[in-house]
Amino acid sequence: MRVLLLFFCSGAAALIYEVVWSNYLKLTMGSTVQAQTVVLAVFMGGLALGNRLFGKRADALTEPLKWYGGVEIAIGIYAFLFTGLHGLADAIFVRLGRPLLEHPTALLLLKTGLSVALLAPPTILMGGTLPLIAAWLQKTSPDARRFSARFYSVNSLGAVVGSCLAGFFLVSWIGLAATLQLTGIINLLVGGLAIVMARQSADMEPPSTALGAPSPDPADNEGTDESPARPGLAIALVALTGGVSMGLEILASRSLILIFGGSLQAFSIVLMSFILGIGIGASVIASPRVARWPREATTFTLLLLGAALMGLFILTIEQWVEAYRWIQSGLAATRVGYLYHLALNAAVSLIVLGLPAGILGAVLPLWIRENSGASSKLGETVGRLLTWNTLGAVFGVLLTGFVLMPNLGLRGSLALLALVLVIAAAVIGRARLPRPLALAAPLALAAGIFSVTQVGGESWKLIVSSGVFRFRENEVDPQRMQQRRDHVELLFYEDGTDATVSVERGEISAKIHSTVLRINGKPDASSHGDMSTQYLLGHLPMMARPQSKDVFVLGFGSGVTAGALLGHPVKHIDIAENCKPVLHAAPLFAEWNRGVHTNKLVRIWPEDARAILKLGDRDYDVIISEPSNPWTIGVGSVFSRDFYEIAANRLKPGGIMTQWFHVYEMHDGILDLVLNTFNSVFPNMEIWDTNNGDIIILGSKEPWASTPEVFAKAYDRPRVKHDLESIGLPTPRSAFARQLASQRTAFAIPEGGAIQSDEFPSLEYAAPQAFFLGERATLLHLFDERTWQSRLASPAKRRDLSLFTDADMKIVFGEYLSVNTEIARYAGLRKLRDGKDSPIDFFNGDQPVPIIFRNQDEKSRLDRRPPDASENFRLLLDAEVSLILTPSDWKSSVDRIESILRANPPDANRTRDWNPAHYAAVASRVCMSEGDWARAQSLLKMGFAFENARELRYLQRIVNSVASAQQGN
Repeated sequence: MRVLLLFFCSGAAALIYEVVWSNYLKLTMGSTVQAQTVVLAVFMGGLALGNRLFGKRADALTEPLKWYGGVEIAIGIYAFLFTGLHGLADAIFVRLGRPLLEHPTALLLLKTGLSVALLAPPTILMGGTLPLIAAWLQKTSPDARRFSARFYSVNSLGAVVGSCLAGFFLVSWIGLAATLQLTGIINLLVGGLAIVMARQSADMEPPSTALGAPSPDPADNEGTDESPARPGLAIALVALTGGVSMGLEILASRSLILIFGGSLQAFSIVLMSFILGIGIGASVIASPRVARWPREATTFTLLLLGAALMGLFILTIEQWVEAYRWIQSGLAATRVGYLYHLALNAAVSLIVLGLPAGILGAVLPLWIRENSGASSKLGETVGRLLTWNTLGAVFGVLLTGFVLMPNLGLRGSLALLALVLVIAAAVIGRARLPRPLALAAPLALAAGIFSVTQVGGESWKLIVSSGVFRFRENEVDPQRMQQRRDHVELLFYEDGTDATVSVERGEISAKIHSTVLRINGKPDASSHGDMSTQYLLGHLPMMARPQSKDVFVLGFGSGVTAGALLGHPVKHIDIAENCKPVLHAAPLFAEWNRGVHTNKLVRIWPEDARAILKLGDRDYDVIISEPSNPWTIGVGSVFSRDFYEIAANRLKPGGIMTQWFHVYEMHDGILDLVLNTFNSVFPNMEIWDTNNGDIIILGSKEPWASTPEVFAKAYDRPRVKHDLESIGLPTPRSAFARQLASQRTAFAIPEGGAIQSDEFPSLEYAAPQAFFLGERATLLHLFDERTWQSRLASPAKRRDLSLFTDADMKIVFGEYLSVNTEIARYAGLRKLRDGKDSPIDFFNGDQPVPIIFRNQDEKSRLDRRPPDASENFRLLLDAEVSLILTPSDWKSSVDRIESILRANPPDANRTRDWNPAHYAAVASRVCMSEGDWARAQSLLKMGFAFENARELRYLQRIVNSVASAQQGN
């Protein structure tokens, strides 16, 4: 029992290593599907080689348990060495990879070689653990063959725990390096205990008794004429089931992610379900209760059951989606609800993937159990079977990912794998079963699976591309999917190696249609609602740096952003896009992207952006990052400080980094994390507001001019002007209506707290929960230069935007609203007024909101004071309103605020219906705008005495920056 526990821990450690090492190698070599497949193939290939090498020698060892302990210790030591070796491999990759960037095959070979160098030593050692345990069992247990199967199952169950720990806790809590070291300690402990147990084995109770094994029963082999030694058939079966199992894991996980959403947690759950199924299947086979099951009849049944379940999933996908909607509907958007959501994902994964995985996973331990009874070389037999099972798995990964899925799609690939199982069942059934049964059952099942694939293909595509994970229904509309069939035209659908991409055309209104690009069911670009964001991502950095010639774009999407760049006099555009189906869909957006994918100025790299920036020899004026949402697995790495440092090193002097982000399905903590990380590399930055959900962050190592006069150069370019007019920005002055924070203030918004890094990829762990909760970040409302911080905007910006007419407001904010709800509300009131001489309500509840667009002579409704307000509160509200209506008379209003603050010092027993920190901030920023920095500092000090408020800290950073600049001069 103690050795079983050690082997359980060994399985958990192995999965943690796989997750962490894969993350490290993705950071070095990129996250393309080719690179990821190479890493997986090398990992599994190392296991296979270890199975074989140790299997051939394990039986000759006198103390295999001691050798097992030594192997575990060696793995643990390697874990402590890995980060240093990875750093060396990264340096080698950069040095040797630079001349190979133009040669993808050679570059892939370099990645393969480095992966082998890093992963082969530990994986070979890992592959040797079960053969060594089998050899030990052969020497110590009368039922070694069954216990070998049990150890295999326990190791698999340990892997489930390892996957859970790595996918949900360890990396987010302590980082990649510490996770490796902690896991290495586990290996050292396991190895040390194994050696101690080996030394004490002479004095211990026989392992067969300790493990609870029954005495050998001669009847176990009665009633069957099956010979235990059929190595050729055994090898073929375990290789086949290994390949089909991995193919099933890829296909089912991709299908389920289209339902659950492609978060790191969703992938972890699917992986856990797959391994748990294998572990349970192996446990059943290892049980004494099934010892009498005939080997080949059982295999025949297992193969047919696995094929039937795969066919059933193809047939019932719509029912699974509807069931998921019903069970998920009404789920409270709380953390408890999020846990329920994860549990629901796990339950569905266990049924859809875990059950067939368990059935197929039972074949290997079955043939370990039944094919080694007459052999005195159990370690060699187990090693040989594991080797071929693992090699079959490697082949299954390559075949499914690179051949079947791109050519047959998810449905067709699942059906083909099911038919392979049926054929295998028919072959093995002919040898031992009655001919009618051996032929009739496979033929009937094959006919059923073939029939299923001939119908429902379009329905499958519409359903899996619907993005059901974003429905968030309190009550399920039973007609929703039918309405999607009736009103959505699917223009394009492709199951690529790394993603499922679709393009659909749907109705927004009777006269407006939108073409939408979906990646794994999630809308990533469109011809309607996203145009403002897509255009401004391309135009804003070019307007800020109109002389730019060389541009790098991370992510192609619809191609609209890259196409917008063609309106400027650029000389070269590099685009990093490693998802082929996205490029195949590009012609469907030609009306908006100007055919950028075929333009001679454009080079599209089927490579990871990080690898291109590390290996390329071109420096850029502008780098634009428009990845998918950060709750999607793998995306968090392009929001890391490490990535921004790589990008900064490839920018020309004065070059601009451009980053897209969103406030929907996010919370303020995540937005803070992103801004902190960006600002830690780019000290000069601006934040722009493109619609009601998206922002664009511009950053540089050096300040740049950002004025209507600079922007006018871009407006002189006809195609640029056309694009900007189409999104409501007809003049350079109107463009600044979208500037939320200029370089004067944006740097002060981040608190300098948590940072997203490659070592601590916290974004991928926090973002999925925020996505599920459907939260919205409102942090930027407080720091918007168009509202609360309008006094800190440049005088020119305040003057220009205060001249906006109602017609101007309607043009700018007519179709594309603002992330700031106060701006959106005010713009709505201005649009409704439409030039009439009527007052505008600038209050938000009881709070007067300063609006930069407000004309100085504009009439306003003022009497919104709470009826039960204290005298001090009334006086403060009057002062605040006066600062909005008559800003030139600022001194008297500031005097009134300051006198009330002084007359009401901080007192724990005092009750107030007004916020002292807020009014200290109001008065301070007015003084800052008027150049009275000493008084501004004094007011901030008064405010801090009441509360260490976020806005006060923001204003203090601006004061400190000005003071530092004055000292420098």
